Amino acid sequence: MKIGKEHTTFLIFLTVVIVLTPFLMDIISRAWRTELMEMMTGAIRSIDPNGISILMNIVLGFYLGSLILLFVDRYKRVQAILLLIGIAVMSNYMFTIFNINWNIIYILVGMIVGIALGSGLKTDRRNFKRAANNVSIFSALYAISSFLIIYISPDQDNSNFIKDAITMLAFAYFFGKLMSYEVQGPKIFVLGPANAGKTMFLAGCYLRILNIAEIPTRPSRDLLNLVRQLHQKNIPWPERTGKIHEYEFIYEIGTIFPRITTMRTIDYPGVFLENLAEHMFITKDINKISEEEKRYMIAAKEIINADRLVFIVDGAKYPNFEEMGIIYYIEILNKLYENGRSMEPYIIITKSDLFMGEYGNSEDYEGFKKFIEKKFSQNVFLMQLLNVASKATFYPVFFYTVKDGNDLIPMRDGNGNMYTFGFDKFMGHLSEE
Repeated sequence: MKIGKEHTTFLIFLTVVIVLTPFLMDIISRAWRTELMEMMTGAIRSIDPNGISILMNIVLGFYLGSLILLFVDRYKRVQAILLLIGIAVMSNYMFTIFNINWNIIYILVGMIVGIALGSGLKTDRRNFKRAANNVSIFSALYAISSFLIIYISPDQDNSNFIKDAITMLAFAYFFGKLMSYEVQGPKIFVLGPANAGKTMFLAGCYLRILNIAEIPTRPSRDLLNLVRQLHQKNIPWPERTGKIHEYEFIYEIGTIFPRITTMRTIDYPGVFLENLAEHMFITKDINKISEEEKRYMIAAKEIINADRLVFIVDGAKYPNFEEMGIIYYIEILNKLYENGRSMEPYIIITKSDLFMGEYGNSEDYEGFKKFIEKKFSQNVFLMQLLNVASKATFYPVFFYTVKDGNDLIPMRDGNGNMYTFGFDKFMGHLSEE
């Protein structure tokens, strides 16, 4: 099995939990033996002789209630597993060190509190980020309080200060990172000139994701209409209407730490790329500009807010890429770099089936990918783009076609579905990041 970033991250968190827990329990144990803690526990016992046991039961219940919510939330199950390990270690430690009277009633009270606070009393939600935040905040406050109690108490041995401080910092950092893991993944924006295959590329990615999606993909209305057109036999390719269309869908990246990723493009009629860079990182009153300039401002904002960019290169234009406007991709990247944004775009070569005969092996995607990268990177315009985006990766994609008179139309199976090439590889690469 291939070890990816997710697996490495999980192993790091698991190791940290296993290694830090004994040191953390030692800090808590020493805090309980300080004079200051004895004064505090004495005050609690003066109110109720079983007050400490009651608090411990409620705290354990709070963690268990939060744990239930994290298991329900499919995006927080790894945190739930690691938290379960921590609760097991903590409970065993409490049994060993402290004389606690465990009471199911108080544990249930704590569970109710944990569920109520973690869910916000909304029973129709499946995303319980609040529960993770509650656990994170409470754990950090308790650990930091224990640390402070030790070192503000009189007549304490300070020889372990550095070790304890490192333990606290590592715990706060890793536990906070684990619990605050963000479900919302990257936003991917697709750029390309007219008739280069931008919308067909996004449609191909969407059709690929439909085969493996575990969550609703939430396609935009324009994307639904596009797919509907693609499955009408009397319309071999989607018709350009001269209107603005927004194509968008979401999908899930990752299995251990799944994130919801958005893929999006806006299809504007006519020449559009050449004016985007000059509209980036500028502020204007959107109510005092023309409709045309407003479009540029909106598209420029999409680029700025994106986490990743996809640049479409029309393979049918090879080797005459001057009219493709690749220079505008370079201007966009330069504008991002000038404003402190680092972006490594993906370069998608559409209509690359035109070169499959030259390569000769349609089953070898990686070989064909290297062939296309070598062939296209020798073009002076793409050389300049790669000079700005040195880590950009080429991905050849296409829809299989058949001859219909003088026209090429999509090849379809018995259900009317089109055959694609390369989209699974590109989407698979995104899933591994």
